[in-house]
Amino acid sequence: MTTAPTQRYTCSVFTCDVTLASQGAPATPFAEVQRRLHALDRRYSRFRPDSELSHLNAAAGRWHPVSADLHAMLRHALAVAAASANLVNAAMLPRLLAAGYVHSWTTGTPPTAPPTTPTPVPPLAELLELRRDTARLAPGYGIDVGALAKGRWADDIVTWLGPNSAASVGGDVTCRGPGPDGDGWPVNLPNGHVLRVRDGGVATSGIGKRRWGTNGHHLIDPRTGRPATSDITQSTVLARTGACADWVASAVVIGGSPTAAHLTTRTDVHHLWLTRTDRGAAHEPHKP
Repeated sequence: MTTAPTQRYTCSVFTCDVTLASQGAPATPFAEVQRRLHALDRRYSRFRPDSELSHLNAAAGRWHPVSADLHAMLRHALAVAAASANLVNAAMLPRLLAAGYVHSWTTGTPPTAPPTTPTPVPPLAELLELRRDTARLAPGYGIDVGALAKGRWADDIVTWLGPNSAASVGGDVTCRGPGPDGDGWPVNLPNGHVLRVRDGGVATSGIGKRRWGTNGHHLIDPRTGRPATSDITQSTVLARTGACADWVASAVVIGGSPTAAHLTTRTDVHHLWLTRTDRGAAHEPHKP
């Protein structure tokens, strides 16, 4: 029996590289998947003043109508905030701006922010209220879904592509099915190893890439309002879904080793590969 060839497709969306793969023809054509991703970018980009997310942020302090898709994303944000003990808080936009992250990386490195006195950010549940088709943000706050969306969208993509497919959205990967050879889809890890993944997600978060100025980077600790300074500088997570891997990777870098130890007790978190400031890379499995 002849095995259907692996089909691949690459594009750029959300200012990052996207790679799609399907064993055989994808259930949804690659070009249609790209169109849907561009639509998501138009809906969720905080760098687009006309995006639905930007309209919600501009309406902070009053109830504002939201689409079903944005409502689902905000519910996910609330669930992640609770599960991460508020370390992954979607209402960090004012602190990101204060740290200097004021424009997309496609236009160059963000400027060094002037000295400020950041303050902690309250739990998301205190800042965001949801009704059936409306949302209200507390005045002075704004939503950014950068630590939540890519893994979630990678999960969506593989449901569109079919039962044996994979998607990488800016390096956040979701795999579904046995892969080209029957032993999982190959995923390159930052440490140079190749992991075979079947029905799971892999995400990496760290402070090494998106940096500017002296200490500026994109992972803000809600407990201080400043860029995180934990003992973990990079975290790669293998989890049941891309959405889970995405937020856990961010939470671990923000919260450090105590957070890593806590989150590895979750049944949907399978392995962590950590780079610490006090020693080299470490592999921490969920179960020995």
